[in-house]
Amino acid sequence: MNKIANNHSIWEEEHSGRRRVCMLMITHACNLNCSYCYESHKQNAYMPVELAKEIISKEASFIKESDKFDEIQVDFMGGEPLMNFTLIKEIVEWLEGGGIDVPWICFASTNGTLIDHDMKEWLKQHKQYMVLGASYDGTSKMQSKNRGTDRYDIDLDFFHELWPAQTFQMTISKETLPFLADGVLSVQHKGYEINAALAQGVNWSIEDAKLYRKQLCLLKDAYLKDLQLKPLNRLIRYVDVFNLAPTERRQIHGCGSGLNMVTYDIDGKKYGCHMFTPIVLGTDKAIGVDAVEWEKSDLMADPYCETCVLRRFCPTCPGFNYKYRGHFASRDKRWCPLVLAEAMTACEFQIERIAMMDNLSAEDAEHAQTAIKAYNVLKHLDLEKSVSPYIIA
Repeated sequence: MNKIANNHSIWEEEHSGRRRVCMLMITHACNLNCSYCYESHKQNAYMPVELAKEIISKEASFIKESDKFDEIQVDFMGGEPLMNFTLIKEIVEWLEGGGIDVPWICFASTNGTLIDHDMKEWLKQHKQYMVLGASYDGTSKMQSKNRGTDRYDIDLDFFHELWPAQTFQMTISKETLPFLADGVLSVQHKGYEINAALAQGVNWSIEDAKLYRKQLCLLKDAYLKDLQLKPLNRLIRYVDVFNLAPTERRQIHGCGSGLNMVTYDIDGKKYGCHMFTPIVLGTDKAIGVDAVEWEKSDLMADPYCETCVLRRFCPTCPGFNYKYRGHFASRDKRWCPLVLAEAMTACEFQIERIAMMDNLSAEDAEHAQTAIKAYNVLKHLDLEKSVSPYIIA
């Protein structure tokens, strides 16, 4: 199967649901100790190669009989997956030799600090079918604050050369939030793309929301000044809002857990996604895939959010919700002002960016209409004084 194609649009887009994502927890070990890590039960444990082959073969048979899926993506997960690089090599070479007969591709997200010369040479030979995505948190100062170690340097050029369509993934911690704009732009000015997300389980505050808004505005202004830079993902999302009498009150289950994706732990046990495995929740609290009705439409529906105008824009993760608050739908209310700050800035950026365009495509026009509609609602809210759930009286 061909490598994931590069997306040249500046706007985020939906991807096909015909790909089955099979996550393999190939190790519970990691060489770093990141401040925001949610894997509370790491240990020196590894998945056997033969078990991995057995799981992938079973998933391939499932896909062949399915009318929902056409192809498989094997995600090597950890811990730090490169700590079990021997398994990765053997599985990829086995697949290249005809191990299964459905289209496939392999992927791993890595902190990048373990890649040596031999790994690089092998990855260069197999880059079409083995894709790496790097976690990278910005400047050296930001990396040091988040990683808990001075061993954080990675070869960004190597990743970009082999997989130019892949973006670097930044996690924004409370400690690195004041440097967000500098961190993002330092990567982008080197010619790389980067996405960012706020850390989960953090005691975010109103003051953090105000600082987040300031940092996003710095990025907004930089992108409006230099149209060659691809805007950060936080500024290009559709900002869907609803007024007090919406036709659809419920949040949606959009992540694919238990539906388009499945996770197998090091012992072969099956989970909806890695957030419900023992490395995250512990052996006694891990939740098997069959224990959850993933198809339920209200699985993610937090009653607190039903009247909020941003309930469909606000991100939610059933795994994080369960880990930190004990319920799939229970969102972190400390996020509310940061989500409002993001939505406001995204609307402003999209309206200003589109106003600078000479010829609008249908996609641009749709973004403009959505952003204007959203901003007309959000402009009545005050970041410091408004209290969630956000409603318009």
